[in-house]
Amino acid sequence: MLTKVRLKRGIRVIRPIFRVAIMLLMVGLLTLPAYATRIYGGYYTAARIANLRNNCNTYEWAKQQRTTVIARAKAWVAKSDDELWAIVPGQDLPRCIDVTFDRLTTGPKFLGCLNCGKKVLKYGTYPYEPDFINKPWKLSCPACGAIFPTNDFGKYYQSGINKAGVFDPAKADKKLLYNTTHPDPKDPLYKYGVDDGYGYIDKNGRSYRYIGYYTWKYWDNIRNGLSYLADAFLYTGDQQYAHKAAILLDRIADVYPTMDWKPYADRGWFHSDKGTGKGKIQGSIWENGTAQRFADDYDKIISGTVNDDALYAFLKKKSETYVLPTTKGNRDLFVKNIDDNILRCAFKAVVSGQIFGNEGMQQLTAAKCAVALNTNPETTQWLDWIFSPTGGAIPKTIINQFDHDGSTNEGAPNYSVFLGIEITNIASLLDDYPAYTKHNFFKEFPQLSATFTLAYRWAALGIAIPNIGDSGATGLVSMHEVNVQFMAKGFRYTNDPDIAIAAYRANKNSAAGLGRDIFSKDPDSLSRIIKQIAGKAGPRPIGGYLMSGFGLALLEDSNGASGIALANNYGRTIKHAHPDMLNFDIFAFGHWLTPDFGYPEFATDWPNNTEWSGSTLSHNTVFVDKHPQKEIWSGHTQLFKQLKGFGVFEIDGKKAYPEIKEYRRTMLLIGGNNDKNAYVVDIFHVEGGKDHVYSLHGPPGAVATTGLNLIVQPSGTYAGENIPKGALAKTDFPIGYSYLYNVKRDPHPPAQFILDWKANAGYRGLTAQDDVHLRMYALNQCNDVALADGDPPQNKAGNPENLGFVLMHRSGNELNSTFVSVIEPYEHSPFIKSVKRLDDGKGSDISIQVEKTDGSMDYVLYNSSSQKITRLKNGMNMTGTVGYINTLNGKPQRGVLVDGTSLNYGKMHLHQKKEITGKIIKMNKETSGGGWIWVDAKLPVDGTLNGQQIIVDTEYDRDAAYTIRSAARDGNLTKIYCGPICFVRGQKGNKYLYDFDEGAVFKIPLHAAWDK
Repeated sequence: MLTKVRLKRGIRVIRPIFRVAIMLLMVGLLTLPAYATRIYGGYYTAARIANLRNNCNTYEWAKQQRTTVIARAKAWVAKSDDELWAIVPGQDLPRCIDVTFDRLTTGPKFLGCLNCGKKVLKYGTYPYEPDFINKPWKLSCPACGAIFPTNDFGKYYQSGINKAGVFDPAKADKKLLYNTTHPDPKDPLYKYGVDDGYGYIDKNGRSYRYIGYYTWKYWDNIRNGLSYLADAFLYTGDQQYAHKAAILLDRIADVYPTMDWKPYADRGWFHSDKGTGKGKIQGSIWENGTAQRFADDYDKIISGTVNDDALYAFLKKKSETYVLPTTKGNRDLFVKNIDDNILRCAFKAVVSGQIFGNEGMQQLTAAKCAVALNTNPETTQWLDWIFSPTGGAIPKTIINQFDHDGSTNEGAPNYSVFLGIEITNIASLLDDYPAYTKHNFFKEFPQLSATFTLAYRWAALGIAIPNIGDSGATGLVSMHEVNVQFMAKGFRYTNDPDIAIAAYRANKNSAAGLGRDIFSKDPDSLSRIIKQIAGKAGPRPIGGYLMSGFGLALLEDSNGASGIALANNYGRTIKHAHPDMLNFDIFAFGHWLTPDFGYPEFATDWPNNTEWSGSTLSHNTVFVDKHPQKEIWSGHTQLFKQLKGFGVFEIDGKKAYPEIKEYRRTMLLIGGNNDKNAYVVDIFHVEGGKDHVYSLHGPPGAVATTGLNLIVQPSGTYAGENIPKGALAKTDFPIGYSYLYNVKRDPHPPAQFILDWKANAGYRGLTAQDDVHLRMYALNQCNDVALADGDPPQNKAGNPENLGFVLMHRSGNELNSTFVSVIEPYEHSPFIKSVKRLDDGKGSDISIQVEKTDGSMDYVLYNSSSQKITRLKNGMNMTGTVGYINTLNGKPQRGVLVDGTSLNYGKMHLHQKKEITGKIIKMNKETSGGGWIWVDAKLPVDGTLNGQQIIVDTEYDRDAAYTIRSAARDGNLTKIYCGPICFVRGQKGNKYLYDFDEGAVFKIPLHAAWDK
């Protein structure tokens, strides 16, 4: 389930559904029978249920699942029928997902706890967890222990139950609205903390909506209880569970048509509605999960409602006691109530947009309701809607939003993989529903196959996914988005051995449990096939790779927890991503050492997000002309190479600042003899504008400096001595400046200085004995340098209180900056003895000498004008873009030349062709058939180009760099295969749009290596 929703850079609101489509669907609903009595649902058929129960009697793991399911349902099945019926509230019990967040106020959006204020923030975005049994209608603050509301809301609620059996505030006894610990009306605390459902109003007119928050959790509790009961029936066949679940479902069906989030949204209250005010029990996004669960649980228990005379007698009695919207008394009426007032009601809400979430969510809701209804032609019409261009438009969504890595238009990993998961869930549901045969996702859209391994490929060293955009948390080391069962399911649909191998490796090099299907006669058949394929493949290979579809350049040295990785994000800066083009993070010693902030405090128009954690300045990139980057789809690869112990990439991010001439980052990861010793070279070139600020932060901890003369700023922030922390940026200072505090400046810094971050013990599990550091050797002249502290989100578990930033500032007319640094992660003591820049800093070439404590010396050469010769005084020379030479006692030990023609020193002479160039003559223009390109150049077909990048010149938004899988002659052309991908980036009318055009120029940068 999603945990938050961005409003400003939020999820795209779908264009209005055509009225004609709605009218046709509504006419179809009116002309169909009101209900159809049936024994089973569409998914949980007699055969599937029988297989499940047989497996529970056969396999120990299935028996354990059954035991767990029964235990979860124990408290719910013990409730009386009357108690279950009465537990379901109606529309007029207010609900929201934050106690104080107010969209309409001109004051602070968030106030925190009524007693301790913002101290509650550190307990997460949703800090209150009600105890429904022991403390009904109360919330306890996890920070200070205060309990609110102070009145007996349970008694007040009961006093408001009307003839329909639901709470009516107008009927409720207002005399019960007092602080029970201060019952004297003359006591000044008589009304303190009292909540009538609409919140306690403080002296400033702000509402503390404890009951509203409680009701949100209360509905979640009901939904969970329903699922526990439904699962228990499914696993056991014991009708008592279906009986109890049916009571809940029937009562929910009574109130569901009237449920509407909008009246509470109009008050400025907060829920998952993308700012639209739409929704039912929940905001429009999360309502998908609610409706899906209702449909699925109904599908599970419908077969258990046959011959339950006691159930229908109970429901009939309730209809005689209360004024209810439907007639009750037999199974047909029960089925009609659920079909009409949950399934059909939810589908109508999907079509109207009242239920609408991230792409894929509302389509899955429609599919779940359709299959649970299991009544044709209605079910088929609903499923057709999912594919209709004027309905769910899934085909168009796939074509427009998926890239060749299997990611979508979302830049944050958790959101980017979400659509693929939802579409797969729809595909899986339809695959197991043989009554519908009109569409097969994976035959129609084979490019979806990449989404199954997407999350696994994000993981640096195979163990840590970068916390990009609104994902993860500060420095969190996690593989949370990697779902091995999702990957196994992908293999089931595609038979792609690469997916089987990835699932096996992600499952700790094991096939155990992969693809296990408890509803199958042979539940582990897929696992055996995966083991046969993947068991021979070996462990994950060492080395990084380029994910040019998503926009992630990953370099690695060694593998696993002992390795070091460099991750550069150059993909989306839209939606749940941040404006952080070319941001990077370093993973070493099992930790992120230049950590991205991850998920914000609140992914909405919350100043800490829009002006700080979701801004450009809080990331490891360059802030130009005092304004954030433009929101774009992707940067463009200029160069990528990963060799053993050496990697380099160069990415053009100019579209993030389209008004300047250059915005380009070149980074190298260079390893040594020790697996744990690798360092980063960072060359960031910015040309244009008048103001450049290079921002970098390390791990939480003290920052030591060498070479700087820092002057403490007595007060204020980076925005100025008189600008307090968190002041809103208007016209006086740039976004982000007021969130940097404890400022120290050197107004006349030297051209070279050193910073050293010592990571705090406690940072994501570090101990004092670990003694992890990050050292930066800055190698360029600036106008001024500042150190300051900045806070990551404070309501995420494990996030540090602050991080230390360095801000290297340059200003001037027609500014041309090249920020150069060497960054060394180390434990206990540095392995680099000294770093020196050898060039004069005035030309296009950069030469760096790195002296290491083992006596060896590295030389790193870079020249953006790669046709010019770079010469050093010791005789080294290079014609090319990137050169690396390792020496010992003045003699070459190793050399690497990338995108150049020569590299020479002593007895080492590297000569090659700089690159292969030519034109794209044609390409496969279909969505299926694979990524085939035909070029006019005669390329090597002996496999030497396999794994290299073909970089196609393009004017479009997406990066057109692809990994070569194979090359072969085709007449006068060379045919290149780039894998099971397609080059389609969208659709306009009936025409496909492509990542690049036929006739475009391409290049394949070459490299040469020498080792003594």
